[in-house]
Parts: sequence; structure tokens; C-alpha cells
Amino acid sequence: PGGYPAVRSGFLDAETIWPLLLKQAIGLAADTLDLTSLLKWSLDAETTNRFRRSPEPFREAAVAWLSESLGPVAEIVLRCVEQLDRPDAVPIGLAATVLFHPTATGKLEKATGKLEERFLQGKTPDAGLMQRWSTAATEVVRALRHTESKAYRQTLQRADEILCEIQADSLAHLSDTSPLGFDQRLARLGDRLSDVLTGTNWDQLGELHAAHQAVRTHDQAAQDARRLEQVSMALRLVRWVGGLHRETPVGPPSFAAAAVDHVRDGGFVDWARLRLRAGDPVRELSQAYSRLFEHVTQIREQQSHQFSRLLADWTAAGSQGDEVLTVERILEQVVASLAAESLVLVIVIDGMSVAVCRELLADVTRHEWMALSEPGRTFNRPGVAAIPSVTEFSRTSLLCGVRRQGAAADEKPGFAEHAALLSRCRSGFPPVLFHKATLQEADDAVLAVDVRKEIASTHRRIVGVVVNAVDDHLLKGEQINTRWSRDEIKVLPALLHEARIARRLVVLVSDHGHVLDWQTQARPCSDENDSGERWRAPIGEPAADELQVEGPRVMTKGHRLIAPWSERVRYGMKKNGYHGGLTPQEMIVPIVVLSSTDDFPAGWQEQPVDTPSWWDEDAPTVANLDKSLPKLKPAKLQLPGTLFDHLEDHEEVTAPVIVTASTPEWIARLLTSPVFAEQKRLGGRGLPAEKVFAQLLETINQSGGKLTSTALARALEFPALRLPGLLAKVQRVLNIDGYAVLSRDDASDTIELNRGLLLKQFDLV
Repeated sequence: PGGYPAVRSGFLDAETIWPLLLKQAIGLAADTLDLTSLLKWSLDAETTNRFRRSPEPFREAAVAWLSESLGPVAEIVLRCVEQLDRPDAVPIGLAATVLFHPTATGKLEKATGKLEERFLQGKTPDAGLMQRWSTAATEVVRALRHTESKAYRQTLQRADEILCEIQADSLAHLSDTSPLGFDQRLARLGDRLSDVLTGTNWDQLGELHAAHQAVRTHDQAAQDARRLEQVSMALRLVRWVGGLHRETPVGPPSFAAAAVDHVRDGGFVDWARLRLRAGDPVRELSQAYSRLFEHVTQIREQQSHQFSRLLADWTAAGSQGDEVLTVERILEQVVASLAAESLVLVIVIDGMSVAVCRELLADVTRHEWMALSEPGRTFNRPGVAAIPSVTEFSRTSLLCGVRRQGAAADEKPGFAEHAALLSRCRSGFPPVLFHKATLQEADDAVLAVDVRKEIASTHRRIVGVVVNAVDDHLLKGEQINTRWSRDEIKVLPALLHEARIARRLVVLVSDHGHVLDWQTQARPCSDENDSGERWRAPIGEPAADELQVEGPRVMTKGHRLIAPWSERVRYGMKKNGYHGGLTPQEMIVPIVVLSSTDDFPAGWQEQPVDTPSWWDEDAPTVANLDKSLPKLKPAKLQLPGTLFDHLEDHEEVTAPVIVTASTPEWIARLLTSPVFAEQKRLGGRGLPAEKVFAQLLETINQSGGKLTSTALARALEFPALRLPGLLAKVQRVLNIDGYAVLSRDDASDTIELNRGLLLKQFDLV
């Protein structure tokens, strides 16, 4: 109806006519007509029906022209579209990924025959053409993932149906797109994990890592971040257990050492193992998770028994020493010290264990906050709850600065009258504390106006807030697979926002921890009036999984009680979780100091990366790394010359590049190359020194060219929060013309170095 544009050349040729004719006749239109656009067109049932209803001369001519333009695979696709009633060209291409995979050779002859019979008119196509079809189909379906989610799911589902119809579904794991194949990869991972648990050699993890990598490279991995996190947690636990098997276990020599071990290591173990409780929809993987959870829990139970005995001895001896802060001394030792120079917001997250704190901190420090460590220390000291480790004793003691039993009505005046805190406050502006009931109001459902006002006030030096998110979570009878992030705790983002605007330091602390319910054994108490969920009156002898504790820090009648060292004992009704026992999960109080600016109090410094070494993925072997790389050009021999030898290509002399004897040759050549010098000149100001480039490149290269940002930060002894900025500066120099010599994958938080590309880009080969 609108006519057609005039042909500029004046000649009407096939290249002009066919795109217009295909668009009008069968709805095939694309800016660039290629195999991918043809397959995308084939997904529309209406347009493919128009093609099938077209006159035969037109169909034959269209097939001939498209085959000539796009290659012979276009004819195979169009003959398939012509024969089938369903728009199956893309699903067939995806299924062909499995049938024509190199590792499927000789295994799917019958399935290939069925594919040819049902979908390809009985013809046997060339394997190379089918692989081209597969590649283009994969490109089409991946493009749908972000634009047409329904069509994306339906196409993948149909591809799996075809695999089942032709009985090739057993090898669906060879496909990077098949949902069925993703489940099979997870099942294979579960089998490898079970093999490790069954065997005795925890160092032979090659097949397990390969199965993990196969899962990570599947397209569904990006859609199922939670399941991928569980897989990562399982492998971390395997590495942790493997480390224990390689070394002769030596228990901590003191209670202080046991407390530090829990903060440095045990909290991460608990975070990882508790992630496995939810299992997985895939049976093989879920069973492997269950076995691993039990294995790790048995080890943690042994460690808890040792911890609890040290705690009992420490309590009986009078609880002396400064390596562990008793809960009533935390405000004096930490908050009052900070308040001498800065405004402080104290956020008490009731019931927060070290494991929850670790997970929460990993999220918070990705959003403008840095964790600080005490003067003269690399890490903050752990705190220890009152005994029993319940709110009425521990939280009241924390907020009042003395051991006492109480409730919110006692904590508010106790906080305001805390002597050490008062000494840091202006007259008329004592410390102020807000509990759950006053944190929110009708006018502001997130954070009450009074709370915002006090945090913003420069006169109010110390503000405290009690958040009950974790403790409330324990009251629920059902098990919820909670991810502890700042967004999970409703008021926390607003509190952190107000603190950042007011340039306040934030102290995250708890009063006690908790254990979650997992096959707990309920036991009756002879004196229910003098007992709790996880402690009881000292009547009778302790059972094998209990200990009797006595001393001034035991705040019950007679300063004695019996409590379990095992996390599988309770004396009250079934809940989601409990506290009051003697495990490190309940007794150790995490203490975190956060800053959103570089203006730290005197002596305080940013904490280094404090994840344990087993938390990061093992570095791949690099024994054969150099064999696959292009050979370096031989270095030019520098001979004494004449005055005239250096007149041509003269460059301005800059500061000399420092290359030591220990610098690998390829890095030394890079740092002294003219291309590197030019890239640094173009990179602008603020670039890191050559020694930083050298250390970063050598670290990544020794890890097989890829490692997590946490592992890199630890190796460089560089603050994790600042690492993205450093990488951006290094990329300005190394990534010539946008080529990804150094890249970072946000989903896996992995940095990758393409050393071969680097050598080519910098003219070193």
C-alpha cells in the first residue's frame, strides 16, 4: 500500500527484491538476513503457516535464494519448517546440540535416526551443518531470555520434549541450554560429591571441580543463583574438611583461642553448612548435601564440646583477660572508644550469630561500608554472652554495662546512664536507645521520624537501636531458608542510610547467638520454672551431651546451671531455633565496626580480607599453562651504540620501571614495552605503580588465569571494597581497544586474565 523506495542504482536485482518479497509474503524481515534471523522467524507459528500455504513455485524459489545467501543449512531448516505443523526449528537445533556433540559420537545413532525420520524427511544431514544450526539456535534462544521469557521457557521445554521423543534425553547434560540437562549436571555433581564423602582421599577433587564447572557454565545457572550458592557452599565445606584430614587436629589451648577460632573460621563453616539444610530438587544432589551436612555437623559437635568445656573452665576461674570481651564490657571497650572522636550508631541485632553476621557483613560491605579493626589488631575481639545466653540476661547486660537481668524497660534507662558512654556525651544529650516498638510509626513505615532525627543530630553523640529480626525469626515454627542481607532486615537499609548521611560510625553487635532446629531431641525438665529452651536447673547429673557450669557469670539462682553443648537438645517446645545453650553458635557475640568514609578514628584501620583460605575456590594447576600460550618474542639485545643510534623514535624519558630478578619474564617484558608505556600515558592519572601491575598479574596467572575477587584481595593485601576501583584502573591500561585482557564476571565475582591475548595486544609474541 505504501509503495517501495526507488532503487538507487537504477537496476532492480534479486538482492533488492527478495527481502521485500519475503517480508510481504511470509513475514520474514530483518535488518541483516542471516541464519539467526531465519530461525527467529521460525518461532512464529503464524508466519511459518504462511510459508507452508504459499504456492509451491514461491516456496522453492525462496528456499533456493535463501540457501544461496545463507548457506545450505538454510535449506535444511526451511524443509523442516515446510514439513512440520509446529514451529520446531529452534528446538530441533537445540536438540541437535546433544546429538552432534563430540562426546556423543557412537552413543546416539538410534536417536539420530529417529530425528531424521520425524523431523528431517528421513535425510541424513552433514554433521557440520547441524552444528551450525545448533549454534544459531542457541544464539536465538539466549536472546529470548532477556526479552521474551515465556517464549524462552516454551522453546527450551520443547527442545527437551524432542530429546525425550527420540530417546536422547539421557545425554541432555551435553547441552548448555537444556533445563533437563541442567538437572542432570546437578545430579552428576551430587554423585561426585557422594564419591568424595564415601572415599578417604579428600585431595582428589578433580572430578568434583569439573562437575561444578559444568554446572556453572550452564545457562540455567544465571537463573538459579540460590542453587548455585548452595553448590559453592558444599565445595567450600569439602575443602574445609579436606584441610582437617590433611592436618593433625589440635584443639584450641584456651577459651579465648576457641572464641577467636569460631569468629575466624567456625562462623563461615556454620554459614555454609546451614545453607545445605534446604536440600535441592534433584534427588542425587539433595542426598549428597544431607550426607555432607551430617559429616560437617558431627565435626562441629566435637568442636562445640571442646569449646563448652573451655567455657566452663573459664567461667569457673572468674572470666579474666582482655582477648574476649564479656557482653557487659562491649559498650565501654568499643563504643565509648569510638565515641571519643566520632558520632556512633549502635545497632543491636538480637540473636545474631557469627554465621548470620558473616553473611550480613558480606552484603553490607558491598554497599559503601568498610569494616574496621581495633587499634593494634588485625581483627576485632569476639564478645561472649552471659550465661544462660538468652535475651533477658545478655541483652540487658550489654546495654546497661553491668551483669543484670531485665527487659526493655530496664535497658532504655540503663543505656542512657551507662557511665562510659555518658563520659563521651554532651551535657543534656545522653545516649538514647530505641526498641522495636518505637522504630516505626504510621507516618513512616520504614523508620520513625524521631529515630531519623536523633541519628542526624550532631549533639546526640551515641544512638542505639535494638532490631529483633533474627530473634523473631527463631519463633517461627516452620523452617525458612532465609538469606541474611541488609534488605532482609526491614529497618537496616534506612538505619545505614541515615548513619551514612550523618557520617556516623556503625557498631553492629548482638547479645547472643542461636542454633537452628534440626532433628532436635526434646527433653522434659523437672523444674520448668527455673529452666529455658536450652538450659535447666542443676538437678541431677548432666547427660553425655550436657555440661554443668558455675561461676559469677552464670546469672541464674545459685550461679549454676546445666546446659547442652550439643545443638540437638532442647527443653522447650519446637521452634525454628533456640538459644541459651553453651555452643559457640549461641555464646559468641560478633562485634563489627563500619565506616562509610576514610576518616577513621585514631588507631583504627580497614580490616583486611578475613575469609578463610578454604572459602575461595582452589587455584587450578598451571603446570601446563605456558604450553598453550604463544611464544614470546626474543628480547632485543641492547648493545652499546653511537650517539646517532638513538635519534630516531626518540621518546621522552620517564621514571624508570622497577623490575626485579623475581619478576616473571613475560611480566618484565610487558612493563618495559613501549605499548605498555603508551597505554599508561593514555590511561590518565591515578594509575597504580608497576609493582602493583606485576603482583596482580602474577597472582591471577598462578591461579590458572582466574580467581575470585576475595582471593585476589587477600593475595594483594588490598581492601576488598576498593578492589573494583583498582581493577578499573588496571583495565584502562591492559584492555586495549576494549579487548577483554582482564575481565570481571559479576555473577560469579571472578576476575579472569587472558594471558595469550595480553601477549598479542602488547606485541610480545
